[in-house]
Amino acid sequence: MKLLIPVDGSRAALAAMDHVIALHGAGVDVEAVVLNVQPRMPRHIAQFSSGSARAALRAERSANALAPAIEALTRARTPFAALTDLGAPAERIAAVAMREAVDEIVMGVGRHPQWLRWLNPSIAQGVMARTDIPVTVLARGQVGALSRYGVPAGIVGIAAVLWAVE
Repeated sequence: MKLLIPVDGSRAALAAMDHVIALHGAGVDVEAVVLNVQPRMPRHIAQFSSGSARAALRAERSANALAPAIEALTRARTPFAALTDLGAPAERIAAVAMREAVDEIVMGVGRHPQWLRWLNPSIAQGVMARTDIPVTVLARGQVGALSRYGVPAGIVGIAAVLWAVE
């Protein structure tokens, strides 16, 4: 089973890595493809740096993001390949998954409140919209009380004030 695991150095991404290692430990024949996608630098910033400086920065960031995953897979003796790519993360993850002919994409995501997901769709949603390859999404962490109750209460409070003013 060939699995693509996008990593960005976050704890959530390492949850996906733990899942793949657990599959391998349970006897599933797993080949992992670990991918880090570096976003392009905005033009108004890129104009002040050389192409080689941008490439060096991307290489350093990618190496830092891949290092924990590579270490975990090596320690678990899980066969893997490590790749880097450049561009919009959801788009590149889907493209690499198709190019590498993976059986499944395993993604770790952080838990975010619903209002934040409306404002900023997740990379996982973007990947699922761009490919027919199955995507396993593993959520890590807890949504804080302020995020759960504070913002909705604030919205209700503003609505009540506006209603009372009219």
